[in-house]
Amino acid sequence: MPAGRMSRRTFIGAGSAATTATALPVLPGLSGLLPKASAADTQTNLSKMVDLRFGMFNHFSLGTFTDQEWAEPNQSPTLFAPPTVNCEQWAAAAAAAKMNYGILTTKHHDGFALWPSAHGTQNVANSSYKHDVVQAYCDAFRAKGLKVGFYYSIWDRTFGVEAWETRHKVTGLDVNDAIEPADMAFILNQITELLTNYGTIDMFMTDGYAWQMGQQAISYQRIRSLVKSLQPDCVMIDIGGLSEPFLSDAIFFEEPLGVTAPAGNTYAGMQGQTISNGWFWHPSTPTESLMSKASILSHLTDLEPKYTSFILNCPPNRNGLLDTNIVNRLAEVGAAWSPNASRPPLPTQMLRAEHPITPVNAYATGYHTGEGPLGAIDGLSDVRYETCWSTWGLTLPQSITIDLGGVWSNVSTLEYLPKQWNRTNATDGDITSYTISTSTDGVTFTQVATGTWAGNNRTKSVEWPNRDAGFVRVQVNAGTGGYANISGIRIGGRSAKPTLVSSGFPAAGTTYRLAARHSGKVLDVDSRGTTNGTNCQQWPWLNNTTQKFTFIATGDGYFKIRGVNSGKLVEVAGLSRVPGGNVAIWQDAHVTQQHWAVTPTADGYYLLVNRFSGLAMGVAGSSTSDGANVEQQTYESLTQQQWRILPS
Repeated sequence: MPAGRMSRRTFIGAGSAATTATALPVLPGLSGLLPKASAADTQTNLSKMVDLRFGMFNHFSLGTFTDQEWAEPNQSPTLFAPPTVNCEQWAAAAAAAKMNYGILTTKHHDGFALWPSAHGTQNVANSSYKHDVVQAYCDAFRAKGLKVGFYYSIWDRTFGVEAWETRHKVTGLDVNDAIEPADMAFILNQITELLTNYGTIDMFMTDGYAWQMGQQAISYQRIRSLVKSLQPDCVMIDIGGLSEPFLSDAIFFEEPLGVTAPAGNTYAGMQGQTISNGWFWHPSTPTESLMSKASILSHLTDLEPKYTSFILNCPPNRNGLLDTNIVNRLAEVGAAWSPNASRPPLPTQMLRAEHPITPVNAYATGYHTGEGPLGAIDGLSDVRYETCWSTWGLTLPQSITIDLGGVWSNVSTLEYLPKQWNRTNATDGDITSYTISTSTDGVTFTQVATGTWAGNNRTKSVEWPNRDAGFVRVQVNAGTGGYANISGIRIGGRSAKPTLVSSGFPAAGTTYRLAARHSGKVLDVDSRGTTNGTNCQQWPWLNNTTQKFTFIATGDGYFKIRGVNSGKLVEVAGLSRVPGGNVAIWQDAHVTQQHWAVTPTADGYYLLVNRFSGLAMGVAGSSTSDGANVEQQTYESLTQQQWRILPS
């Protein structure tokens, strides 16, 4: 395998457990164990969550034994070696504090799982403590009448589910990584285990991917659909650090990052803080002064009227116990605090895209340098940095068009998040006047909504009657400061779940040629090659099989482009995300650098945007010469980046 290509991973199944008292038997099959679907409305479930008021977070994993907040990846699971794990003591301490729920870190960023997962080997089944901590936790907390929630890190630094930038920095390897179908299967399989084998789970908290890879790289839609199918009333929470809810049912305010519930907040929220110096236990924890009773009580008093539950992290030690100073502090809080029974019910929450569709591409009439339209659909939640579509410096109106990767039924809702991070002006760039249009072919658009929004930096939403749509266009008519910033867009259905009606053009089974707009020449394979890694180029149409391609829908909005001559797929070579990276052919490896969004320009041409890099297929240097290299480029509406797709 040449340098720079991702190696294929293998999974080694592990045994499973049902209790903490015996060695681990094999988990039963997943079929027949699904909770009964009650499907209460979102307002009811969010009201129940905020009425819990006060809960316990328990960070307990390899970091407990390595004195690390983020344990290093690929460490031996045998390092997890508590002599016992007394979840009953944790639950008793929570009850003494008058807490109403607990959330357990079932898996943190290093990838060690506290249950005997059949997917991967980094879990308790292969540790020095071969018992199911998740099961023990659920049993103990429910025995005390407490609700149970799970924290699950999508970012897994051992299995390799991580951002390519992070992988490069952590390992020092001169390669890029990608989120591939096998990664998605791993995630969904582990979530299925957690939400199938442990009874009713009231809250499911995800972390590490909205601000690492983006919820475009890891499909939020697929995760949400799975969670809601297995646990319809489970409240989803993502640790994204946003000041308003957007990517989950309720917003999480991570206080150690300086993110707290704002004054007058009426969105269902949860604010997390740690009682000790860190999320995980450290050797200094037993003798720390801890968060004071007065400070904890002050937090509860402050957050109650903000409809924000306070979750206080209490890290168990290497003996599987809460330290005495933590237990005592919680008892002091419980003796001094009672919930405010006179608080009014949770205000009606805004309408949401309950069934989001993950878009595959976006293009715009114009944008500020470095802030192109893909920034509005990448799903990054802007904790460490911000990506957005910005029209700063351009005259309004301007528009952004979102490609949904096929025609979907029941499209009815759009949510828009203004710029949140590093704002020089708290409201500049907020859209105040808009027009929404939809299309099934990307050419003819029909207006479905128009209106105004307040320039207040908060999430906005708009709803229209259910309709089939493959493209949604937002025209910005006016914005504070005379321009628009869109940090995130979510589109989907609310009253009904969208279903894929058509994968769209190109048609399956038809053979096509791809002609570059600027030259009229077609995509060809260098020297008629069939070898993996052979570069693509442009060449006059000769009716050769190396110039003919078929398109295969991936099932999630993208296409594979297969050469008739070689039977191999067009891809970005060397896992490159760099403009100028070669476009080449390779055997079907079921990887995202072989997937392309096919988006019409509305005048007979198409953009071919690579799923892995987000860059567009184009001809190097706008050359019209025979044999000019075909590469990936930042899309700038140039004619060498636009292709006519014609039956051959």
